[in-house]
Parts: sequence; C-alpha cells; structure tokens
Amino acid sequence: MSLPLLILRPEPGATATADRARQMGLDVHVMPLFKVRALDWAAPPADQFDAVLITSANAVRHGGGGLAAYHALPVLAVGDASAAAALAAGFKQVSAGVDDGPGLVRMAVAAGAKKMLHLCGHQHKTLGDTGADITAVHVYSAEVVEPPPSIPVAGSCVALTHSPRAAHRLAAIVPDKSRVHIVAISVAAAQAAGTGWAGVKAAPLPTDAAMLEIAAGICEQGQ
Repeated sequence: MSLPLLILRPEPGATATADRARQMGLDVHVMPLFKVRALDWAAPPADQFDAVLITSANAVRHGGGGLAAYHALPVLAVGDASAAAALAAGFKQVSAGVDDGPGLVRMAVAAGAKKMLHLCGHQHKTLGDTGADITAVHVYSAEVVEPPPSIPVAGSCVALTHSPRAAHRLAAIVPDKSRVHIVAISVAAAQAAGTGWAGVKAAPLPTDAAMLEIAAGICEQGQ
C-alpha cells in the first residue's frame, strides 16, 4: 500500500503542491502548519536601491500596493516560482537566481548592485554575512496554525517540509517520529527536522518537482 503524503506549507503553495502530487497518483493530505498574512509596511524611496531581492513568492503575493514603487528596479528572485510571482505582480526586469539567499546576493553584487531591498517575511532567514548593503523590509508574516493539525501517524507517512521553520514545527508536534519520512526542500530544512524520523532526505534542488520525485519513491515503497 502506498504511503500518504503530508503537505504542510501555507496556502496557496499547499494547493499547488497538492495538485502536482495528485497528478502523480499520490495519496495527498493537505494540513498547513502556518498561515500567511500581509503586514502593514512603509515603502522606502525606490531611488535608494539598485535592485530588489525576493526570497519567497509570498513577498509579492502579500506585498500589496507598495510594490508598485519598485517596478522599475531589477528583481533577483530565488527560484522560478518566486520569479514568476514577481512578474505577475508587475515587475518587468526579473531574473531567477540561485537556490539560496546568500547566493542571490552574490549574483546581485556581480551584476553591479550596491544597495539592495529585501522584501521578506517577518520570520525570514538572514541572507548571511555577505558584506552587501541590504535593507530588509517585512511585508508578510507566516503565523503558526493553532491548534496544529492532527498528523496521521497510525501508519507510516511522508511529510514535505518546505522550510527549516516547518521542519522544526513538525518535530515539535509529531508524537511518533519513527513512522514519518521527511523530504526537505534543502539541507538546512533537513537538519532543522532533527533526528528520530523513519528517514530524512533533502532534495537536490529547492523545487516541488525535486521534492515530489523523492517523496513518490518513498510512498511507493510503502514502508
């Protein structure tokens, strides 16, 4: 019997991942651990910056009308999904960069950017000690869902963790880790899950496709 697949990311990403997983014939259960809401924010003058950094599609999904002030600036986004969201939000010069924030900063610096605006979540991961001039502005917040969803562990299952924070949260609420296989979006997310699981694997690329390919193999094994 195929193992059920748990999708824990917030909406609308959860539904997008679930649709892909169902097309692969997987037994999908959507149970977000977080909900995303927009924050009130003040837009710094656009002429202070050379580029905009986007490390999550949520920044442009929930950034609101203030984003229009930066439409003329080049955008560097982590991954294709964030780049597509930026284009949909009205940005014209969008490049899909590497798979992590520090790498994105290095790419921006190599392109000549000196001052960068990072539109991000309240709980965002820092972009590391890159030495670049970066102004972080919080435009959304990913808040813990309370009470947490009931994770089905009567039998084994496979859980996708799309962030280190999700992995850490899952570890705090699962009563029996030994029945849960973790497929993480990155090495950092895999490490955040900790130990005691049936198995932990990090995707080679930070994409749904890479995560689901690994998850499908585990689900089909049914162990």
